[in-house]
Amino acid sequence: MQKLPVQIRFNDVDMFGHLNNTVYLQFLDMGKYAYFRSMMEGPFGSEPTAPVVANINIDFLAPSFMDEALEVHTSVAEVGESSIVLQQTIVNASGQEKCRARTVMVNVDMSTHRPTPVSASWRARFAAEEGHPFE
Repeated sequence: MQKLPVQIRFNDVDMFGHLNNTVYLQFLDMGKYAYFRSMMEGPFGSEPTAPVVANINIDFLAPSFMDEALEVHTSVAEVGESSIVLQQTIVNASGQEKCRARTVMVNVDMSTHRPTPVSASWRARFAAEEGHPFE
């Protein structure tokens, strides 16, 4: 699991004084970016395949407020033939969960834009990060 601190900006807060629901998606995307970027051997676009979001489900558990320190926790839960399932949470400094998300991503061949199997190399990278193999 990787952890990424995120900062709430003034314009992220709605008229009720809490973090707008759409901003949680932005924070989750930042967590995805950091997770995958840490495993890449070169810059974005240098890999022949890329994971593309197919489905996101979010449970909003508690409101977040302007001065709260938040962190995005990202891990790979499952790896299928051509899919990757991420589990993410956003928590505050005391560990209270603010939201929980499950994202299904499809591994896409960047030249054909079609689903393609997740490579053994990426499976090994996920296994090293998560501490268990993905068969």
